[in-house]
This record gives sequence, C-alpha cells and structure tokens, in this order.
Amino acid sequence: MNLIPDKRFFVALYSFLATAFLLVILRIFSELDLSIISTIWWVLLTLMVAILLADAFLVKFTNSVHAWRKLPSNLALGTDCKIQLKFENNAKRPIKFSYTDSYPTTIKTEQLPSELSLQSGESAVATYTVRPIKRGPASFNQINLRVQSPFNFWRHQKSIDANQTTKIYPNFMAIANLSFLDYEQRLAHIGAHLSQRRGSGQSFKQLREYQRGDEIRQIDWKATSRQHKLISREYQDERDQEIIFMLDCGRRMRAQDGDLSHFDHSINALLLTSYMALSAGDAVGMMSFSGDSRWIKPIKGKNKINTLLNSLYDLHSSLENCDLASAAQQLMLKQQKRSLIIVITNLRDEDTDDLLQSVKLLTKKHLVMIACLKERNLENNIQVTDIKDALLYTATHLYTQQRQALIKKLKAQGVLIADSIPESMHVSLVNEYMLLKRSGRI
Repeated sequence: MNLIPDKRFFVALYSFLATAFLLVILRIFSELDLSIISTIWWVLLTLMVAILLADAFLVKFTNSVHAWRKLPSNLALGTDCKIQLKFENNAKRPIKFSYTDSYPTTIKTEQLPSELSLQSGESAVATYTVRPIKRGPASFNQINLRVQSPFNFWRHQKSIDANQTTKIYPNFMAIANLSFLDYEQRLAHIGAHLSQRRGSGQSFKQLREYQRGDEIRQIDWKATSRQHKLISREYQDERDQEIIFMLDCGRRMRAQDGDLSHFDHSINALLLTSYMALSAGDAVGMMSFSGDSRWIKPIKGKNKINTLLNSLYDLHSSLENCDLASAAQQLMLKQQKRSLIIVITNLRDEDTDDLLQSVKLLTKKHLVMIACLKERNLENNIQVTDIKDALLYTATHLYTQQRQALIKKLKAQGVLIADSIPESMHVSLVNEYMLLKRSGRI
C-alpha cells in the first residue's frame, strides 16, 4: 500500500477513540440520556470516514508531481559535489511533499530527506550535496516522494523512475587545477622542486637572450657576435621516454590513516605523476598486480590522462598478498623497451627476499624506483607512560629499523627510493621523476 497515514489521521483516530471510551464510561456509571450524543458521535464518525476516503482518493489519483535528476558527468572521490532534483506540479492545487533520492552506498549526504511546497503549475530545483567515499560506477535509482493530501490526513508514497549512472573518479581536481599553468609552474604549484641540469640528457629547444645563472657553455658565440649581445641556448629535457607504474593491489594497501586508504593515495600519486610525465612528452603505462591485474601499454599525449582515469577509477585493492616476483616476470615479457619502472607498494621486512629478487630481475633492463608508503604512526612520537606504551614504542622502533635496512639494501642495488607518508607521496614521486629528467638518466 502506498498510502501512509499522517499525523492528523492519528489525531482524529485517537480523538474518536477517546470520545467513544468516555461515552462507554458514562453509560456504565451514570444514568444520563446519551442517545443524542451517541447519534452525533456516529454522524461525525461517518463524516470523518467519508472525508478520509475522499482525501485518500484526491491524493492518490490527482497527484501530478513530476521529477528529474541532473547528475554531473563524473564525481571525484572525497570531494563535495552538488546534485540537482527538478520538480514540477501539474496538479490544479498546491502540493506539499517530502522527497529523497535513491543514491548509491558509495556516496554520503546529510541533506536528505527534505520538504518542498509547489503552487499549481510551478516548478522548482532542489540541490543536495554529496561526498563520494568509494571509487567506481555509481548508480542512482528512483526519486521517492511522499505527497501531502489536501486535508493532511494522508501521504501518498510515490517512486519516479530516474535510473542514471555516473563514475566516481580518483580525486583528480589537483590535476584539473594545473591545466592553466605551464610546466614549471605546475611543479611549483604542487610543491615539487626543480634540480640543476647536469649530464647530456638534454635536447636543444631555442635561442634566447642570456639570463643570469646561465652556464658559460650555454652561450652561443656565433649568435652573440651577430646580435652584439649575449645569446644562450635553451635546452629541454629529452622526450619520448617511457614510465611504467607497477601498482600493488594487495591487502596492505587497504590500510587507512585518514579519510582515504593507502591505495587511494597511491592512485592519486600515480595520476599526478603521470600527468606531469605526459606533459613533459614522455609515455606512461601501468600494470596492477596482487588482485585485479590490468595492463595499460605506454601511451603518450597530455590528453591521455583521461585514458588512465577511465582505466583506474574502478580499480580497488584486494585481500591477496603482495606477489611482486610474479608481477616482475610478467612485466619483463610485456615491456621490452628500457623504461623507468615505478613500483608503488607498502614495504615489509618479510618481503626482503622476493623484493630483492624482483628488483634484480627488473634492473637487468630497466631503471627501477620503489615508492614506499610510510605508515603515519612511524612519525608520531610515542610517550611512554606504561607497559603498553613501552611495547608499542619497542615494536615501532624495531619495525622502523627493519624497514630502513631493507631500503638500504635496495639502494645498494641501484634502486631509487621515494619514501613518504601516503598524503605526500604525489610530491615525492614528482620530485624523483624530475630529478631523473634533469640529470639526464631518462
């Protein structure tokens, strides 16, 4: 049944019941003639039933509220977004109703249900704010209404089909906000630092007037003699290099220090570094392992960031253990050209043997970087006040020592390390990438 009694219905019902109970009491304990009062009670009851039936008929069969939803083409994880609902009253009377939306469990809102009143022929747009909490496809279903009856005894529950689907992407707003900046401004915007150029990994870009800080070897003496002023050669980093991300989808990446998991922070870092690399003219590819195995061969062009977004937005961490050794063997078969391989994972001391073996295999052909996600707890100072704190301090200190020893072994094999808490991993990765570009190693 889609008719729901409202407050006024129960007020009327309890009033008649109370009056009937009082009449019974008076009939039992008094000798008053109650026939006229009883007749009036029955007449009023009959009239009330007629009004209730008429009110139910009017709200059920003359209800002409229409509703539509306007969804953004996509949503960003952890970012507030507004969704619009449009209502139109085609009935010949004013209508008051409450409404809610059948939104997916992957988003949160605190603004539904809500209420609205519309005059006859009037339309209105209601907006509510949502915050996505999980990446992937998001399906919205019916818009649900509870329309007030003319005499306020009933509410008619009505569902309007409005099935729509959108996508919840990683939080790429930082990338979108960089689009108006030039390459070096983008680096400064995210806190990355440019290093001094050295080596021969530079290609000629253009001639320009000498600027303070230019090296002597940059001066073009022939152009200087013609122009009668110092002219320098400007160089740019070599292009057409390939960067392959190996993204760990194992259970450790499910750890969560704040609003986002380590895996979500890793995807954000991957996308931002990819955007910088694509802007620099390099090609970017990706392989996920220890869970949903996906392979994106290296692609080139700044607009290809959309390809990466559409390939990663519904990728999630799994309950599997990290199996980097198997992933490294697969990558060696897939990627023949020498590339920068960036492995994003959460290091543990028990991974030492597999990790060193995998790195040894990868470094035969590629330059390898390990992006280590550091637990935020490692940076917190533990105040020891009891035995529980002492045990926690000891365990944390031991874990830190083992982790540093593993990183030292990796560096001894020529592996680059980007070690950071999840929230800052994007800056660490971009810095390491730019260091390699400016030094001419890629």
